[in-house]
Amino acid sequence: MNFNRIASFETTRNMSAGEDTNRETSAEIIAATDDGMTLVYTDSPLGVVGLIDITTPAQPAPLGNVALEGEPTAVAIHGNTAFVGVNTSESYTAPSGHIAVLNVETQQILQKCDLGGQPDSVAAAKDGSLVSIAIENERDEDLGDGRTGQMPAGHLVQFDVTNGTIDCGARRDIVLTGLADVSPEDPEPEFVDINGLGETVVTMQENNHMVVVSRDGKVTSHFSAGAVDLVDIDVEDERAALTFTETQMGRKREPDAVKWVDDNHFATANEGDMDGGSRGWTIFHKDGSVVYEAGNTFEHAIVQIGHYPDKRSDSKGVEPESIETAT
Repeated sequence: MNFNRIASFETTRNMSAGEDTNRETSAEIIAATDDGMTLVYTDSPLGVVGLIDITTPAQPAPLGNVALEGEPTAVAIHGNTAFVGVNTSESYTAPSGHIAVLNVETQQILQKCDLGGQPDSVAAAKDGSLVSIAIENERDEDLGDGRTGQMPAGHLVQFDVTNGTIDCGARRDIVLTGLADVSPEDPEPEFVDINGLGETVVTMQENNHMVVVSRDGKVTSHFSAGAVDLVDIDVEDERAALTFTETQMGRKREPDAVKWVDDNHFATANEGDMDGGSRGWTIFHKDGSVVYEAGNTFEHAIVQIGHYPDKRSDSKGVEPESIETAT
């Protein structure tokens, strides 16, 4: 399979006439409506979500920005309803945020529900009946040695959804402390996804840990994301050569994004953050067993198409951050 770019879209095209197009703007997380005709992306620097009409994919058309009362961190869509995580934190020690419910067609914010912390990833169930949010309560990397162990701890939030409306008063806060081997007192949930059974899988990247939570908010399994022995990789940058002859043994996966492959298996993008990053991707069974490990094959594929970032050789290499699955 080959992927060929047929169009690109400058986020400044979604600004209104007269707006300062020299301001910082950046598209990060992106989701599509169920009909595949409209894209919604988060633009953290502007504090908006942007919308794009891709009815004609080769000619994407701007649909404008929707202002939010904070920094958008993620967006998930069911039908024409977008669920947007919004960070409103005053500081690392006083995290806060809400989830905004957006009608994509009318571009109206229909609801705002308090989250009790700083959101990161958002996922919506395929049947639209559940939304899960990773409450990261991220650490200050400039404080001390920048490691985990900074309070408050993160957790998972679940909301029931009926016809696109969240039951804000029935928020479920799922405690994730005491599970990981790395900083068990300070879980930092990074990414969430929901399978057909309503189970939510959570990556805790810095903790190098995975958690599976049932539809009613019970932790059904959890396990270390483990480590990979990497061979035939380049671990030194900017030496005027790509030399894939070196090794990194016991490299922690520290996964970022995760996606269910089916109701029993999920795949992770092992970007790394604090101590790890295994330069590839893994498929786990939800009981914690590894059923596939990409090893160095993903990085080697990037090298073959000429996109290897040599300046990252001494760190995390190609550091895959996101992943998607489809059947």
